[in-house]
Amino acid sequence: MITCVVHYTIDPAQLEAFERFARTWMRLVARRGGVHHGYFLPAEGASDRAEALFSFERREAGGQRQPPPGACGPSAAAA
Repeated sequence: MITCVVHYTIDPAQLEAFERFARTWMRLVARRGGVHHGYFLPAEGASDRAEALFSFERREAGGQRQPPPGACGPSAAAA
């Protein structure tokens, strides 16, 4: 299994846009056969940081599944 960690810096004025982005990204990971483990934010204090974790089953050579190109990081800005 390959697990990807994506670090985000969120603009507090764009929280709704980030939420839309996050929901879309979760659907894309699932559509590509991955498991999205969620978005994580600090439990205490003010912060503009977030992390996302998602995994894909790894398959070896010979036609087995690999993460799709670009699966370990978004190609668009988070907010």
